[in-house]
Amino acid sequence: MIAQRLLQILDDIEGVTGSFVVTHGGELLVHSMPARFGIDGLRLTGRRVARIIQCGSANGVHTEDALFEFGDGKLLVREFVQGYLCVLCQSSINMRSLRLTTRLVARSMPTELARAGAQPVASSAP
Repeated sequence: MIAQRLLQILDDIEGVTGSFVVTHGGELLVHSMPARFGIDGLRLTGRRVARIIQCGSANGVHTEDALFEFGDGKLLVREFVQGYLCVLCQSSINMRSLRLTTRLVARSMPTELARAGAQPVASSAP
């Protein structure tokens, strides 16, 4: 899937741990994350990110991207037509480079998701 390859472009930036895409409703569509991050955890994170951004919008805070900082890491969330591109990275990352690359990836993502007929990722539970 080309959407998967688009996410892998982000891996070329030093300090990026991985990335994933969720719909505006928080459904996980595609990811490029290390195995230690389970699908269920990504799905939960996607729903939480979507709710936080929607709460901001409901309160008049409209933004193209959001940055969540925690411990030694950051989560950059970039909104695009079909949802949110989320990039997990180290706190020491070059934010200028990351923002530029996420903008380019997010710009190409809607076409590739539509072309692939992307559906939410199923839970890993039996």
